[in-house]
Amino acid sequence: MKLALNQMGFPADSLQTNAKLLADAGYDGIEPNLTADGPLWNDEAVDEFADQIAELELDIPAISTTLHWERQLSSGDKETRRTGIEAGERMIEIADSLNAGAVLIVPAIVDEETPYDEAYRRALESIQSLAATGAEYDVTVCIENVWNDFLLSPLEFAEFVDQASKFGPVGAYFDVGNVRRFGHPEQWIRILGERIERIHVKDYRKDVDTIDAFTYPLEGDVDWPAVVEELTAIGYDGWVTAEVPPYRTAPERMPPRVCSDLKYLFS
Repeated sequence: MKLALNQMGFPADSLQTNAKLLADAGYDGIEPNLTADGPLWNDEAVDEFADQIAELELDIPAISTTLHWERQLSSGDKETRRTGIEAGERMIEIADSLNAGAVLIVPAIVDEETPYDEAYRRALESIQSLAATGAEYDVTVCIENVWNDFLLSPLEFAEFVDQASKFGPVGAYFDVGNVRRFGHPEQWIRILGERIERIHVKDYRKDVDTIDAFTYPLEGDVDWPAVVEELTAIGYDGWVTAEVPPYRTAPERMPPRVCSDLKYLFS
C-alpha cells in the first residue's frame, strides 16, 4: 500500500515545505486541502506544486476539504448548496491537474434545521451532480464517513454510494477511526468492499467521550490486525492516508513517527 499524510497533520505553513518534509519522512504522497483562502484556488500555484511533487517523487492520493461543513451539500438553502458544489467542482479540477484521481467529499450535515430525509435527498442530488463532473475528468467522488449524523451504518453507506454512482464514479473514502465510536471498522470494510477507493487512518479511545478521543494509530481501541485482515480480504492495495494533528511540541517529529507506524501496520 502507499502511504500519505493529510494536511491536518502538516507541521509547516506552506505546501512546498510540507512536501519536502513528507518526502524526507518516507511517505509516498501528500494530501492537500482546498481551503477558503488557500493557494489551490490559483491555477499557477497548482502547477508549481505539481512540478515540485514530481521532483520529490510524491503523488497525491486525493484532494480533501473542510469547506463542506459550511458550504453544505445538503443545505435547504440553494445558494449554500451551489457554493458547495462549486467547491467540489474546483476540487475535481485540482485532482485532475495533480493526477490525484479522487476527491474527498462530506455529503451532508444532519441537524435541527436539516432533517435526515431531506438531507439524504439533497445530498444525493449534489453528489450525483459532482459525479457527472467527475466522469468528465476521470476523477472519483469519494464520500467520507464523518461525525455528521448521516449514513450511520455500512449498509446505508453502501446504498448511497450505489445510487450516486449511477451518474459517474463514486466511492467510499473510509475513515477507520471515525467509525470506532459507534461500530467496528473491520465490519464496515467487509460490507463496503470494493466501493472503498481511499482509506483515512487515525485511532480512537473508547474511554474518552469527547473529540479528544481521537489519537494516533496504535494508541487507541481500533483492532488494527482485523482492519488489515479485512482490507486484504477485499483486495484493497491503495492509499492509506493518516489524518492526525501535528504534535503540539516539535510538530515536525510527528510525520516520520506516524509513517513508521503505518509501515509497521500495512507493509
